[in-house]
Amino acid sequence: MRGFFLCCTFSEEREEGGVERKRAETDREREMQKAEQQQAKLEGLANSGNLSFNGGDDEELSRSALSTFRAKEEEIERKTMEVRERFQAQLGRVEEESKRLAMIREVFLFLTTAS
Repeated sequence: MRGFFLCCTFSEEREEGGVERKRAETDREREMQKAEQQQAKLEGLANSGNLSFNGGDDEELSRSALSTFRAKEEEIERKTMEVRERFQAQLGRVEEESKRLAMIREVFLFLTTAS
C-alpha cells in the first residue's frame, strides 16, 4: 500500500510539473506572439512612412520600440566593452612576450659575440 501511495504521489507531482511546464511554454508563446505583432506593426508603420503616434496603442508601440532600441543599444555597448577588454588583455600579453623575446635576443647576441 505504501508503494502505491509513493507511486501515485510521484505520478501526481510529475503531472503537476508537466502542467506548469506547459503553462510556462504557453506564456512564452504568448509573449513571442505579442512581440511579433508589435514588430509587425513597427515594420508596417515604417514601410508606410506614417509614423504618427497619436493613440494609446501607438503610444504603447512607441514605448515598446524605444525599450527594444535601448535594450539593443545596451547589448551593443556591453559587447563593445567585452571586446575592448579582451583586446587590451591580448595587447598586454603581446607586449610582455615582445619584451621577453628582446631579452632572449640580447642574450643570444651576447653569447654569439663572446665566443
